[in-house]
Amino acid sequence: MRRSERWIAIVVALCAVVVTSVASDEHATLRPRDSWFVVSIGGTNCGWMHEKIEVLGDRIQTSNDTHLLLGRAGAATSVRMTWRFIETVDGAPMQCEVEQESGAEHSQTSYRFLPTGITVDETAGGHTLSRVMPRPEGTWWTPAAVERYAIARRRDGSAEMTYRTVDPTGGLKVIDIVSKRGGAGEGKTVRWTTTTSAVPMATEEDVDADGDVIVSRTKMAIGDMVARRSSEAEAKKPSAGGGVDLITRTMVLLSKPSPEVLKGHRARLAVRSTNGEALSLPASGAQRFEANPAGGLFVDVEVGRTSPVTAEELADARYLASTILIDANDPAVKALAVRAVESAGLTNASPVADRAEALRAFVMRFIVHKDLASAFAGASAVAQSKAGDCSEHAVLLAALLRAQGIPSRVASGLIYAEEFGGKHNLFAWHMWTQAQVKGEWIDLDATLASRPFHPGHLLIATSAQDDAQLDSDFSNLLATIGNLSIEVVHVDR
Repeated sequence: MRRSERWIAIVVALCAVVVTSVASDEHATLRPRDSWFVVSIGGTNCGWMHEKIEVLGDRIQTSNDTHLLLGRAGAATSVRMTWRFIETVDGAPMQCEVEQESGAEHSQTSYRFLPTGITVDETAGGHTLSRVMPRPEGTWWTPAAVERYAIARRRDGSAEMTYRTVDPTGGLKVIDIVSKRGGAGEGKTVRWTTTTSAVPMATEEDVDADGDVIVSRTKMAIGDMVARRSSEAEAKKPSAGGGVDLITRTMVLLSKPSPEVLKGHRARLAVRSTNGEALSLPASGAQRFEANPAGGLFVDVEVGRTSPVTAEELADARYLASTILIDANDPAVKALAVRAVESAGLTNASPVADRAEALRAFVMRFIVHKDLASAFAGASAVAQSKAGDCSEHAVLLAALLRAQGIPSRVASGLIYAEEFGGKHNLFAWHMWTQAQVKGEWIDLDATLASRPFHPGHLLIATSAQDDAQLDSDFSNLLATIGNLSIEVVHVDR
């Protein structure tokens, strides 16, 4: 059993998105700022965040550097997300840099604003992918403009402020932000509640008289994420106990063993949210669901069942695109795809279903070092290392499928395991792949040796894994992880 790392990166990006300090007058010169925060999840310190605003001559640079130490079923992973946005003092965007480190993996995305578009250079695994994207549509504000607006609204007694800006960690997607004034916060602060279209939960921010955030709190099922203002020395103080083990926190233990799901054809699961809120799950590939009169959902997972590709999905070029993670155009990846098809006695003219299964089985055999050390490597890196967990299996298979002209995406959710991380009879986080075959989405799990799929999978989200560091397709994970109870109702063989 292997599991996905993607939502861990989302947690880091969430921390960088929701804490927004403000420190200037709407028409005054922007005040430089250098703020440090201690970050905790569920009451356990696990890292730090550094926010900075610099006025550099005729330019303004706003930056955020977030570093978290997170557990992975007993093993520690260091995850770091950094972004820098540069604009003119008149508010014209110039460039944006985003870097992410996860274990030994490092990626960087550079955006350059031009009158006709934005040039994008994505670098990972020793190679760079360049392209041009359109400038964000509509009216939106740069980070410095947000600062000026927010401090003015807080000083003039406004009860609410609404604006649109771009999310550096989300591929420069435009996001809507609403912030509402509440009562008194900690000490001599005012509490504001901020919601953003980038993530599905609200953040409480306690703001002092200067407009600086002193503490922010975001409620998550795995435990509240809190960023508290501190000195640099305090923020960088080593976390006790190796940070927060998010994998262990999100395991769903069953009341009794259910190994029959590993060999079954169809399984019915009773799935509930532990906090009583309504669940949102996709009906995609093998998965369907219906309301459970006793609460929650009945989820049916049937091996071989497919779901129709919608007209919008059929026209979505992302499912065939070469991205920094699913780098289908990399020479090593393209060569592997040809090798996988030919080793199965097939050709490019063979049926899509046959080639898709041949690629799945090839990835299962090809990745010989099945461990937790790769920390979400891209497909080209896996093609060289032959190492990884479920994340690497999923992205390599997605890349091989695209290299063969078969649209693909990755799927994230839970999988049944008889034992993992010292626990028994549980569902744990996992990633697999979906492919378009004859106008239908099919599920393919490249970690399985004996069959393409089994009904012990619970799908939470799918994603094309495009350029966004904080993938909006995966935002549902944040509201769901650690918030589930599961019962295996029955299994059909």
